[in-house]
Amino acid sequence: MKNSKLIVAAAVAVSAMLGIGAASAADMAVRAIPYAAPAPVFSWTGCYVGVHAGAGVAHDQGFTTGGGITADILADRHGVGGLAGGQLGCNYQIGMLVLGIEGEGFWSGMKVTADRFGGINGSTLFETATIKNKWDYDIAARFGIAFDRALVYGKAGWVAGGFDWNGVDANCDIFCTTTQGSATLDGLLIGIGLEYAFTNNWTTKFEYDYLGFGSKNVAFRTTCVTTPAFCGPSGQRHHTQNVSADKHIFKVGINYLFNAAAPVIAKY
Repeated sequence: MKNSKLIVAAAVAVSAMLGIGAASAADMAVRAIPYAAPAPVFSWTGCYVGVHAGAGVAHDQGFTTGGGITADILADRHGVGGLAGGQLGCNYQIGMLVLGIEGEGFWSGMKVTADRFGGINGSTLFETATIKNKWDYDIAARFGIAFDRALVYGKAGWVAGGFDWNGVDANCDIFCTTTQGSATLDGLLIGIGLEYAFTNNWTTKFEYDYLGFGSKNVAFRTTCVTTPAFCGPSGQRHHTQNVSADKHIFKVGINYLFNAAAPVIAKY
C-alpha cells in the first residue's frame, strides 16, 4: 500500500511539472525572423553633366586657291588633332532599356595641311594650305542597354562645326596671292559608346563618333599680295566654292549623374 501511494505521488508531481513547462512554453513570445531587404540595383535615370577629351582624324575635300589668278587646286587630304569639351544630358531607364538626349560642345584642334611643290626636281615650295576645324557642337538622342552599372549605347543627331580655309603662295614673284574662307558646316552625327558607373553618381565613358558635314557654298576672298592690280581695283577677288568635310573622333569622358530616381529594387 505504501508503495502504491509513493507511485501515485510521483505521477502527480511529474504531471504538475509537465503542465507548468507547457504553460511556460505557451507564454513565451515567438520572435520574428529579421527581414533582409534586397540589394538596390543601380539606375541610370537622371540628368548629368561632364567633360571629355580625345583626338580624331579630319578629312576635307580640298579647295581652290588663287581666285582665278593662279587657280591652284589643292586635293583632299587627311589631318589629325585633339579635342576637349563638355556635355550635359538626361537618361530615363525602363527595365534594361535606357533612353536619353545629350548636348555637347568642344574645342577642336584638327587641321589638314597641304603643301604644293614645283620647280627643279619638285623641291621648291610654291604654296601652303590649311583647313582648320576650330569647334563643334551637337545634340543627339541616346539609346542603350544597361547591364547594371555598365551601359552600352548608340547615339544619332545633328552637328555643327566651325572651319577656316587658308592658302598662301610662296616663292611666287609677282603672282603671290592669299586665299581665305570661313564658314559653319552642319550635318549628321552617329556614334557608339560604353559608359560605366563606378559610384551611384560618377560615371566614365569611352565613345567613337562619326561627324559627316554636308557640302556648302562658302564665300572665299583672294588677295593679290605682290601685285594688287591683278585682283582688280580693290586688290581682292571674291568667289564662292562648294566645300565639305567629315571627321572620325575618339574620346573619353567623365560625368556626374544627378540620380533623381529611386534605386530599382531587384525582384526574386
